Amino acid sequence: MSRLSTPSLWYTPAPMEFNKGLLPRRYGLREFGFLLILSSAVACGVFVFLSDIPAKALAALQPPSPTPVAVVALATVTPTQAAQASPASTEPPAIGAPTPTEPPPTPVPTATWFYEIPAQPTPIPTPVLPSAAAFPTSCDGPGRMNILLIGIDGFDGNYSRAARADTIILVGVNFASKSAQMLSFPRDLWVQLPNISQVPEARINTAYHYGELYAVPGGGPAELNAVMANTFGLRVDRFAVVNFLAFEEGIDTIGGIDINIPEPIHDGNYPLRDGSGRTMAIDFPAGQVHLDGSAALIYARIRHDSSDFQRMRRQQQVLFAVRGKLLSPETISHLPALAQILFNSVDTDLTLEDIALLGCLGPQISQSAIQSWVIDTSMVQPSTLKDGAQILLPKLDAILPILQSFNTGE
Repeated sequence: MSRLSTPSLWYTPAPMEFNKGLLPRRYGLREFGFLLILSSAVACGVFVFLSDIPAKALAALQPPSPTPVAVVALATVTPTQAAQASPASTEPPAIGAPTPTEPPPTPVPTATWFYEIPAQPTPIPTPVLPSAAAFPTSCDGPGRMNILLIGIDGFDGNYSRAARADTIILVGVNFASKSAQMLSFPRDLWVQLPNISQVPEARINTAYHYGELYAVPGGGPAELNAVMANTFGLRVDRFAVVNFLAFEEGIDTIGGIDINIPEPIHDGNYPLRDGSGRTMAIDFPAGQVHLDGSAALIYARIRHDSSDFQRMRRQQQVLFAVRGKLLSPETISHLPALAQILFNSVDTDLTLEDIALLGCLGPQISQSAIQSWVIDTSMVQPSTLKDGAQILLPKLDAILPILQSFNTGE
């Protein structure tokens, strides 16, 4: 059962008296004439409306006429033009039309990084050297093996990292004449990097760095090999890369080395090995000194009281001392451990056959049959880059005689 709503207002009709004026009246001629005129007007309107329907229907069946299209050339607006305010129109805007507004000025991008495309240097002619002997196949020769020794900075054993080359020495072993040659390159020497368009020229000690950084096929050693061939015309057959830790372990394995220091050496700012940036004072006395791996590394790297050229001489002195220790009878028992360090801690492409050839020839090379050169101050021109960095420009005319002697083994 539905609920009845309760009214909120009440209305009671009041009683009404009878009004005789409400009775129907009789119509006369005047009222009849007015009704006739009204009926005629309505009939005329209906006739006009019905006569207009066929015309409208016919117009609807006709196809619409095409609207002409105006081709308007769009003007190119430059940021300067867009930023200028146009003069206000004097005509009042149409009723209901949106008020025109000026477009916002085109934002000008602000550079947050800057990169200057390096200019490609003019290629330098590669020196033409006498042909070197082919790679050896036996200990008795003939043949020549050129080995690039690279000492990279840091104690990290990862040889794929972008490290700098702290030491660059090319060692040539002539199997026919039973002789050897060593050529040291200063690390600030300015050279062209053949395989790296991003850095077409730089210091030679950064060739290893950029070779690893830009993933040159073969990495850092391959880029240094290319520098040797492109700048100096030298062939590189094998390479060996050693970090600081592997160097120390190798020296300690053979029982240390003995060095004859010609004069005292002092360095008051030698960096600590922990990478903290702190330094310590180092002193080497003159005379015969026995060095373990850690001391030998400091001796080979120290340079604050001297030049890079003197440091290269000390590095060659360390190699001579290592060779002398390897040929001593007491070192024979340490050779297996040394071979383990060679293959576990050194990055090299020397094969077992190569090492066997070198091991066979090594004792047959006398001390007097070893020649060593350093690209020194007479073969370079000091220069300064735009950023103030000091570099050394090679004087190839002065270096050429050394390159020729190295390549022929004479």
